[in-house]
Amino acid sequence: MGKGSWLPMGIALALLTTGCATEREWTTWRAHPTHYANGNHMAFSVINMVGGAPRVTPELVQTAKREGWWGRNMPSDAQLANVSGTWEGTWTGYGLQRVPRSGIATGTFQLNGGATGEGRLSMSDAQVAEGVPLALREGSSMGVPVQISVSETEMWVNNAETRRPFAAIFVLEGDRLVGNFLYTGSPVRVELTRQR
Repeated sequence: MGKGSWLPMGIALALLTTGCATEREWTTWRAHPTHYANGNHMAFSVINMVGGAPRVTPELVQTAKREGWWGRNMPSDAQLANVSGTWEGTWTGYGLQRVPRSGIATGTFQLNGGATGEGRLSMSDAQVAEGVPLALREGSSMGVPVQISVSETEMWVNNAETRRPFAAIFVLEGDRLVGNFLYTGSPVRVELTRQR
């Protein structure tokens, strides 16, 4: 790639990323020219990723406050998303040669009295679906154990079996959880409805 091609790419990247941050976030970033607050912050960020989704616990939030790391802190009195219970719905994605694929998805989640918990996620008929993590393909309708973390409106999901990591993020919309897997080559959408 020639030297002249870097300038247009840099301009395009700047234009794409400009709309993603609020004025408050830009002010925070301008006040902190380095990406990490200190070495502890960098070490935490490196080891606290499994398949791309951060694990969030009350202890880690307290550590961030104590260390003075910047970013968007969740207020201590924030109402956390209540995702405990049984969820059923569908998943949609693509198979080989971009053939549309879909199936049934289910989840059972339980919070441990705070922002973290565990559960089980399953996706039937996903064995040949691109973008579905291998652990879920093999688990099929039996599913796999997962660990979850929640904020006010989001739920992060990580495979509890760390030798086959995957990560997903879901948004709570009333009695619906809508999510997708992170860092996959093909998009997969999961829509779950709370069962009463």
